[in-house]
Amino acid sequence: MATLVPGANFGKEFTNFNILQATYKIVDGHEIRADLLIPKSLSKDKAPVIARFHGGGLVRGDSIYAAWFPLWVLELAEEHSAVIVSANYRFLPEVTGLDVLDDVDDFWTWLHSEDLTKILKQQEHPISLDLDRILTAGDSAGGLLSVYLTLSQPDNIRAGTAAYPALHWDNPPLLPSTISAFISHVPESFIDEYLTNIKPGHVESSDLALQRVDLSSAITANQRGYGFYIRGSDASSQRDRLYQLSRLDKADARLPRGGLVILHGVDDDLVPIGASERFVDKARNILKDRQGGDRVVLSQQPGGHGFDVNASAKEQWLADALKVAIDTWLE
Repeated sequence: MATLVPGANFGKEFTNFNILQATYKIVDGHEIRADLLIPKSLSKDKAPVIARFHGGGLVRGDSIYAAWFPLWVLELAEEHSAVIVSANYRFLPEVTGLDVLDDVDDFWTWLHSEDLTKILKQQEHPISLDLDRILTAGDSAGGLLSVYLTLSQPDNIRAGTAAYPALHWDNPPLLPSTISAFISHVPESFIDEYLTNIKPGHVESSDLALQRVDLSSAITANQRGYGFYIRGSDASSQRDRLYQLSRLDKADARLPRGGLVILHGVDDDLVPIGASERFVDKARNILKDRQGGDRVVLSQQPGGHGFDVNASAKEQWLADALKVAIDTWLE
């Protein structure tokens, strides 16, 4: 089942798009949605793809939450007649970090599935995706998921991007030393009460109505996110998937041939910029003789968390940072 709606229904930011909403996965009867943002000006027979993941600490947000959707990503889609496929995923603390990564993997499978192909062909104006030309994007927690997918599919993705990715949850964690001014202080008891009231099998994957703000604030203020992210992983054979820094040590580790671009504000007090610096330094060192290893970019800019949301793709700093990645994506 898929529904095509005008993008403006979800915010003026999406006025130039139609949005095709579809379920890519069902867990315990809960449908997890992906949104295809299709430029009204789409002109290519096969549209390049931007696979994008939203932020929110893996606790809240939505694939088409307008306030967090970067302008530059929308501009890239319009300029290059590309389709943005923006995915929801299950939230902490109802599930674990490994569950979230399972959703990312299942989203990737669905993106390449006959089910999605049929949905696109059934539209009044049929659409075809160029799955040989995929660029990843994501902000904050979504940036972490973008990096995860980029490392997981280096030969099937042209290039990766990530804005202030939550790599501070790597091992060892690099957590902020102070509470961000953007976060309301909610006592830790709020989290414990919430956990007590979760019904077995209950799943959440969308928060357009911002009903999880207090929960998200409590988890961030009391630095409980990392614990929820790694929960239950000690005995799992899949534990290494949680730690992108450690995945660089694998003998077959590599990046897409267009590399990986990380954007981070130097004043970020939610995700310390040191986490991106740590990852980029290691990637450049370990992958220097492997695919994509010479195309790892860290663009450090003035500003805090979310500094890029209103940035235009035409701004020089951003155009410079993205040039090789975009050229490789489209070639």
